[in-house]
Amino acid sequence: MKRISWFLVLLVLTAAALLWNEFGMERHLGLDTRWRSLQTVDDGSSGGKSSSSVRRVGDELVMDCDIRAGYAWPYCTLVFELAKPPKGVDLSAYASMTVEASYDGPEKTKQLRLFLLNFNPLYSRVGQDGSDKVQEFIYDPQARPVLTARLAQFAVSSWWANEHPVDAEHAGPEMDNVVAVQLSTGGNVQPGHHVLRLRRIEFVGKIVQPATFRLGVIAFWGVLALAWSLAHALRLRRDLALTRHGKAALESLNKQLREDARHLTNVAKRDALTGVLNRHGLRDELARAAERGDERFFPVAIVFVDIDHFKRINDTHGHAVGDQVITQIADVICGAVQRDDLCARWGGEEFLLIFPGTRVSDARAIAERLRRALHQRDWPMGLQVTGSFGVAQASAGEDLIEGIRRADEAMYVAKGQGRDRVELASGSGLPSLPPPSVMPEPT
Repeated sequence: MKRISWFLVLLVLTAAALLWNEFGMERHLGLDTRWRSLQTVDDGSSGGKSSSSVRRVGDELVMDCDIRAGYAWPYCTLVFELAKPPKGVDLSAYASMTVEASYDGPEKTKQLRLFLLNFNPLYSRVGQDGSDKVQEFIYDPQARPVLTARLAQFAVSSWWANEHPVDAEHAGPEMDNVVAVQLSTGGNVQPGHHVLRLRRIEFVGKIVQPATFRLGVIAFWGVLALAWSLAHALRLRRDLALTRHGKAALESLNKQLREDARHLTNVAKRDALTGVLNRHGLRDELARAAERGDERFFPVAIVFVDIDHFKRINDTHGHAVGDQVITQIADVICGAVQRDDLCARWGGEEFLLIFPGTRVSDARAIAERLRRALHQRDWPMGLQVTGSFGVAQASAGEDLIEGIRRADEAMYVAKGQGRDRVELASGSGLPSLPPPSVMPEPT
């Protein structure tokens, strides 16, 4: 009876902790009239004729901006300096930001731009304007006077990406060392007087991310269950040792514990949404292949797959539809692998296929069949979902990571060539496939 009482207490505390994590346990970072490191910048510093100033009126920050012709892209910007480079503020733990602002200007269609500037010594330089990665979000303040946007919706500004080519690992948004938050006039700004009124900018995030918290709860109950199971097994071992059937009962219990351990290990190697291998699972499978020393493993073909315009699907239809798309993509992509092939969700909307003992020409044919299969699939909300494929080959003695990198580069070439196509890594020795619009359908 005492054990049951303790179990119920732990169960109630666990439920309370999960509810607190889901609906509370938040961290906040607010930017308002009390922020000290505040200024305005405009195109006057770049040879333009616009001017701007900021004043505090009650609980509002008011930026007055006079846009004048004389600069190709006139602008006025309200700047919150979070820290002095190279140090910044880690915003990666925050999930969303709320902006409460109004804007008045001569344009019929109003537009504001939010910028998050991230400093990374790989591409940023202290004192060099424009070297911090510029990540932006554009919205209509009239339609959304109180905006709540997920930080995942920010995208790297195209002009910055063009001027600062970086490797694939650092090409996306980065929020781990933000040095400034900016609120700027839109790209279609017209000459005249503009007034921006800002009440607050607030970043909101979990102190402990829900996924991490749930894993901690699962680990706690797993350890508790394991401890209870071990204690129970010891008691059974002691009691059943005195009976004729003690040995059989203990073997059965140990078998169940081993199966539970294997199940927990398998869960850690599988993607929770799709059930396919994650990066850890793929790493372990490749390590096992290396330990076997199978000479038939090489040459190995690598296919990198990325869902086209997936961010647009998420932003337009929501994460539930996005999850359905990823699950169906996994069914199509990973359903094509054979017994010795490997399929893993590499991250986000990216998948990786490994074909041991396969040459790049055969892998290209497989990738093309998969690309066509996506066209034949019925997608949620009547969507037309396509993918960009990069194909590479690694030979014996070659670093497999280098082969994956070449496949990733080929995938980005496919995206740059218009998406929905298969591209081979440079040096493959095979001609590129023609654009999908001129390729014959399979008979």
